[in-house]
Amino acid sequence: MTDSLPAPAPNMAAAVTAYRSYVAGKLATLAGQVLSVKASVGNNDLDAARSQWLEAQLTWQRVGAAYGSFGDHGVAINGLPAGLPKGAADPGFTGLHRLEYGLFHGQGPGELAPVAARLHADVAELLGRLPTLELAGSDMPLRCHEILEDSLRDNLSGNNDQGSGMALALTAADLDGTRVVLALLGTLIDNLAHGYTTRVSASLDKLGTALERTKTGREWPAWKALPLAARQPVTASLGAALESLAYVPALFSTDD
Repeated sequence: MTDSLPAPAPNMAAAVTAYRSYVAGKLATLAGQVLSVKASVGNNDLDAARSQWLEAQLTWQRVGAAYGSFGDHGVAINGLPAGLPKGAADPGFTGLHRLEYGLFHGQGPGELAPVAARLHADVAELLGRLPTLELAGSDMPLRCHEILEDSLRDNLSGNNDQGSGMALALTAADLDGTRVVLALLGTLIDNLAHGYTTRVSASLDKLGTALERTKTGREWPAWKALPLAARQPVTASLGAALESLAYVPALFSTDD
């Protein structure tokens, strides 16, 4: 679950300022979580490290709309091996998904401790540079739709999966990130289309319910292990949510 949602912003500049503060908080949390992973890896407690990796990955997913502003920092923290000359064995494959790959493919402290150490340094560097990075106001309405669009394309397709199978958990975190952006833009959206955020929120609630119903207790199942009948409510509600969110960027398309 996310923290309590931010108050709606009165204008786009205020929304960007509030979002920058939100991102800084998430990156600070991520830095601490990565340190925990590093400590568990160093102690050869890989079960704990796998659980801590997931919490760190979910925190990154909840950053949401700012990812387009991170450039090489974002690739270092959350890049994938696709396109690298040596694939998952390439030195250029770093960050959270590199940790995922190692933790779920039998690698140990010797291989993973340097990965965790570099990841912590990369997160700290991004956090330090965040005040100077441009978070464009024009991006926020687009990201309000694209966060979940990317979740469908990358998580539920398996494109991002490096062995954990946690597509449902990542999609739930992307839903959290979408809610944050929607909350910040709520006043602006409703000024352009009265009551629209209520309708969008209802579609997001249905997606959240569908995701929660896949869980056994508090545990997320592997997406590919679910039978088709259990997957269909998730994909259907995600499609409906994307349909409702698609109108948000259009509302702002004529704004300067």
